[in-house]
Amino acid sequence: MDHQKKTEELIAPCPTGRNGVCKICFYGAFSLILATCIPLMLYPKEGEQVINSLFKFITVEMGWLYMLAALGAFSLILWFAFGPLSSKRLGDKVEYSTFSWIGMLFCAGVGAGIMFGGSIDWAYYMAYPMHGEPAGSWKAAEWGTAYGMFHWGPICWSIYAILAIPIGYSYYVKKIPILNISQACKGLLGDKVHGWQGKVIDILFMAGLVAGSATALGLGIPIVAAGVVSVTGIEHSFLLEFGILVLVTLIFSVTSCLGLKKGLSKLSDFNVYMAMGLMLFVFIAGPTVFLTDMAISSMGLLISNFITMATWMDPVGGKGFTQDWTIFYYAWFVAYAPFMSLFIAKISRGRTVRQVVLGPIIIASFGCGCFYLIFGNFGLFLQMTGQLDAVSMVTQMKGATVIMAIADFLPFASLYKLVFATVTAISMATTFDAVSFALAATTTTMLSPEEEPARWNRLFWAISLGMVPTGIMLIDGPLSVLQTASIVVGLPVLGIVIIGVASFLKEYQRTGWVETRCKP
Repeated sequence: MDHQKKTEELIAPCPTGRNGVCKICFYGAFSLILATCIPLMLYPKEGEQVINSLFKFITVEMGWLYMLAALGAFSLILWFAFGPLSSKRLGDKVEYSTFSWIGMLFCAGVGAGIMFGGSIDWAYYMAYPMHGEPAGSWKAAEWGTAYGMFHWGPICWSIYAILAIPIGYSYYVKKIPILNISQACKGLLGDKVHGWQGKVIDILFMAGLVAGSATALGLGIPIVAAGVVSVTGIEHSFLLEFGILVLVTLIFSVTSCLGLKKGLSKLSDFNVYMAMGLMLFVFIAGPTVFLTDMAISSMGLLISNFITMATWMDPVGGKGFTQDWTIFYYAWFVAYAPFMSLFIAKISRGRTVRQVVLGPIIIASFGCGCFYLIFGNFGLFLQMTGQLDAVSMVTQMKGATVIMAIADFLPFASLYKLVFATVTAISMATTFDAVSFALAATTTTMLSPEEEPARWNRLFWAISLGMVPTGIMLIDGPLSVLQTASIVVGLPVLGIVIIGVASFLKEYQRTGWVETRCKP
């Protein structure tokens, strides 16, 4: 039987609408999102209390599970990179240049989170004792910088890329024209992935992705707003934040309509150049010698204590740093993992398994580390020299406001703030562009490597992504609750990731890396 015809027969149980959209996944995910968000909008305080309780349970009681899962992901990525699959290719031809490929996975994966964290995480970290060092001490500050790079380093990018090979294997090697998460679970579920079991997996993934992507808005919108307020002096208001949200939504809606090659890849390239320019400016205009010395010291501390940091649960000290930050970042990356893996697989056609996994964990990790080593250490320099007490400021005001206060110590501060806010806004747009693509691809019943989801489908999800934070803002609810919610919904996603990995290993053991030939 023809491979294409067999695939069509398997997915037949899924009712399709316009442009081959799976109605169950499309309406099921959208309904679940509404069912979750509407009560949160109607009862914001009660909803926040429930979510915070669940968040505490996950980070404190289930922290060990995330820690072990993260180590498992890192170990599997190393096997992919240096094991028997390392030279295998996902498909026949490379679609994107290496620079565009790195730019897209970096901009999709980090968004506004790295702009915020890279600049100010160290100030929050200094409130905790670090490996026996007193809170606020110079040694604790060095640990804080090292932990910033660790949190956005190889282990977290391993979580991001953990399903990229299983999805790419199914899509490019087995030639199954279905780009969704449930398809990666076929090794264990068999043809059930085309039934209700697969639909549940995809709907949970989509709902979790919408909640998780809202974290980027919760971090990014205040930065852009603080930049505008600091430069223009206008009042920080709902209208300002709403206007920023509309602008960001407009940007990624347009690029989403243009597609990956004409839209996201071009915008990502532009944003990477701007971010690199910002870092170079701070490095030259700031305390260059201190930044260089601190970078070498922090990288040495990270490399020499990598295993310790990857396993430090602090059971005796119980000061909460691991739960508040390491587990938080792990859980956030897990919530994003299926999306990032799907996106990495889509843009990695023609690349070897080694390239697909080492690109994120080496190049993207290094890029994230640069934000901490330059932006973060510049703020740390001001703190340690007594020019600005950012550690006290973050306890009294929003972190975004403190970031702009740090920028006041740079030449051409106003211009720098505007460019910083612009990069943050574009970072949010590129993330949401990639997310809308993933959501549209998941709801499309069949999608060949040469195709992209229907334009109306991509645009629908692009606009829907902006609706969730808008509703929270309309009721004057805290966007931070969305960040917490993303961690809560990440727990069932962890189960999906484990099933996907186990499925691939079982399928590979059964059939090997044998490319399927489709009849013309």
